[in-house]
Amino acid sequence: MAEYKKHKNDNKEAGLPVRPETAVRKTDTLVYALGGLGEVGKNMYCYEHENEICIVDCGVLFPGDELLGIDYVIPDYHHLIRQDKKRKILVITHGHEDHIGGIPFLLRQVNIDAIYAPRFAKALIQKKLAEHKGLEKTKIIEIDSDYRIRTKYFTVGFFDTIHSIPDSLGVLITTPNGSIVHTGDFKFDLTPVGRNADYQKMAYIGALKPTLLMSDSTNAGVEDFSISEKDVSREIMGIMRNAKHRMIIATFASNVYRVGQIIEAALATGRKVAVFGRSMENVVDIARKMG
Repeated sequence: MAEYKKHKNDNKEAGLPVRPETAVRKTDTLVYALGGLGEVGKNMYCYEHENEICIVDCGVLFPGDELLGIDYVIPDYHHLIRQDKKRKILVITHGHEDHIGGIPFLLRQVNIDAIYAPRFAKALIQKKLAEHKGLEKTKIIEIDSDYRIRTKYFTVGFFDTIHSIPDSLGVLITTPNGSIVHTGDFKFDLTPVGRNADYQKMAYIGALKPTLLMSDSTNAGVEDFSISEKDVSREIMGIMRNAKHRMIIATFASNVYRVGQIIEAALATGRKVAVFGRSMENVVDIARKMG
């Protein structure tokens, strides 16, 4: 406290404005995390200016062994509940549970104007909301890398990224105080399965010199490249050719390209496929319907 008073007096003597460092001016753009910061799960970031809040993602965290009897860990929504009079939109980067799993719980407590989600994530969210009575008619707008959202204070654009699920997007948010790049989860793969990242648009955004980068990439601190999905595909095919009997393969249901590679390798080696697990059945069904 004494140090703060000294700093305050120093400012006064120097003819500088005197105000606490934590004071928020009406013209400020606020950036804060309600989940996902320093943890793998319940990703939820908020960008606020005056009476508008742009929320990016709304996920869950799956509990560890220390949380017996707990199904999901969700962000604390009380700040958004207290800001009930402010207009809120929810932007989804991709369809993983740690980015969309908290949406039903959020919608029960907070008024959201609309959810903006890429194609595959939209289908997963619709399936999820259909299981929650009263949320089936939630407004979900499909977006892609060419889509623009314009509100009074925000302009939100998108760019294609590579992740272990189809239709993964990064986000560019332009505010009255500068621009913010929110990458969502991503990796770089020079020979991907499915659509490639839009490196040209990323380079263009970089040339614009954004004010803030919010980058989210698990294991980004590990040196060297990740294995390409094409290499994984060849490895799966080799294992299936050499295996003489029944195979059991475990993988994330949401890694649709990987599931597709497994099924294609099974068909190429004359195997029958049985899909087990509620999430796996749901995702495979949605992926087949969407081509």
